[in-house]
Amino acid sequence: MQFVVLDFESFFSNDYTLSKMTTEAYIRDPRFQAHGAAIKWSKDHAAKWYDEPALRYVLSQEDWSDVFLICHHAHFDGLILSHHYGVCPAMYGCTLSMARLLLGNHISVSLDSVRAQFGLPAKRTPYNLFRGKRWGELDQSTRDLVAEGACDEVESIFKLFRTLAKDFPKEEYLVVDQTIRMFTQPVLRADTDLLARIWSKEEHDKQVRLAALDISASDLASSDKFAALLRDAGVEPETKEGPPRKSGERGTIYAFAKKDPFMEELLDHEDERVKALAEARLGEKSNILQTRAETLGWMASRGPLCVYLRMYGAHTTRWSGGDSSNFQNFKKPEYSEQAKLSLRDAILPPEGYILAKPDLSQIECRLLNFIAGQDDVIERFRSGQDPYTKVASAFYGYEVDKKNHPKERQVGKILELQAGYGSGAAKIGATLRTNAGIILTPEEALKARDAYRSTHPNVVDLWRAGNRMLSRLAGGPPTTWGSCNVRDGRIYLPNGCPLNYSTLEYYRDDEAGEEYWRLKARNNRWVKMYGAKLVENLIQALARVVISQALIRIVGLGYRVVSMEHDSLWILIPEDGRERWHIDRCLVEMSRTPEWLPGIPLSAECG
Repeated sequence: MQFVVLDFESFFSNDYTLSKMTTEAYIRDPRFQAHGAAIKWSKDHAAKWYDEPALRYVLSQEDWSDVFLICHHAHFDGLILSHHYGVCPAMYGCTLSMARLLLGNHISVSLDSVRAQFGLPAKRTPYNLFRGKRWGELDQSTRDLVAEGACDEVESIFKLFRTLAKDFPKEEYLVVDQTIRMFTQPVLRADTDLLARIWSKEEHDKQVRLAALDISASDLASSDKFAALLRDAGVEPETKEGPPRKSGERGTIYAFAKKDPFMEELLDHEDERVKALAEARLGEKSNILQTRAETLGWMASRGPLCVYLRMYGAHTTRWSGGDSSNFQNFKKPEYSEQAKLSLRDAILPPEGYILAKPDLSQIECRLLNFIAGQDDVIERFRSGQDPYTKVASAFYGYEVDKKNHPKERQVGKILELQAGYGSGAAKIGATLRTNAGIILTPEEALKARDAYRSTHPNVVDLWRAGNRMLSRLAGGPPTTWGSCNVRDGRIYLPNGCPLNYSTLEYYRDDEAGEEYWRLKARNNRWVKMYGAKLVENLIQALARVVISQALIRIVGLGYRVVSMEHDSLWILIPEDGRERWHIDRCLVEMSRTPEWLPGIPLSAECG
């Protein structure tokens, strides 16, 4: 396969720029114009600049069916190629994605940043000289500077690729390729009428809430004004520790987030006005459904839906959403008498296909109990017994079954699926109240926590092993942890992907009188680490390996994966009268036992 490295330079201005627009909107905008591109056709040839007319010709002459195309931000350059030039290579490579995996997602992976990480000089493309100017408006000296800068970028991308490739897992190249292809070769359609109804209903509900309370949207958007409204209603707002300031100190902020216990209490407040204020605040601040409906609607007006997933966006190497459209986190369908309020229902396959969404069943729970050696739980999964009734029975003190005790079983389900990462009584109580409408007293929540821990002693032991592994990650000698290798401040997963703990440190907070492990995350934010948290990272990372290896096998069968949601793949199934056969083939691959974890009973389902 021929290696080609490419980097576009394009027109931008103060009001038409990627800093104010999504990648998809910028590229599909009528104002878009490529100045040209620098291309390195092979490792033995220097990068060469082509202005737009020459570029269009040379691109049309290349056989792209045998090209491995390398870019730094392949979503960007790849969509330009496919949308404006009809070019789709055999395979996409992305040094930005490779850098995010190998360097860690706690640092910037812009080209300038990655160059600096490897001792390369800063980019020299003179963006300030061609801001707001078309190619024809540039003098020759500026054109030469643009061309030289673009060629320099391409040469640096090739150097970075060769360096990063030494440690980049081989099977991940196909995963990166498929992820880029979801965005650069879009096929999904949208039901724009349904999106408009979702948007309109959300807007109507907001206005009704505001009118009933006789307040404005700004009263809810401002934390200080919302605090004043609560005080007027006789409620003193609670505060919490805020994010670190530039000085490193932490101030206090109002506890107005959706998952803050204070706001959860307000939603159950006996005063109807206080309750309505909390509902209105969360509805105004968390207008995700309306915003996403609007984003998808505008995207659909420009063409098929470009699914932007950020490779290795989470610390666990899972994907995260990007480009202001989080396809990883669509809410589950919500229905009303007037309309279906489901963004999922608004996303449609291309003509001639159905969209199957097979989902790994209880994957994290199965991995956690199997790795911990909690064999009684695993045997329930293996034999098809209800996995949730044992812990429910331990909590309630009598035998719980699915048919006669649906509420009790629901408690068991939430305990089995959540408490495995060391959740305390308060979090368990909040989850039961929020997700199931089940109210427990603090004493009952503590009893629920203890019921899980008493029935899962091996999982508790795994948390203790996690505590010991933190010390090993911080500077101990290499070791193994199940199917993973631990060395150099990283946990290497069975597929070779590293979980990066190079910033792990033991922190002493003299003011608070606390000592704990912490890990630097994105935006210079520190995350507290402990054994159960490390176990959570490990299990979620292993679940990611299971789903990515299933993706590789399913693509190998000839199917197109067009999106995904954590443990679910979105697969195009041809309408050829054998739809169920196709789906069952995919389910077999989703449920296949990994070679690196023999004996684990996996399962998948697809409605």
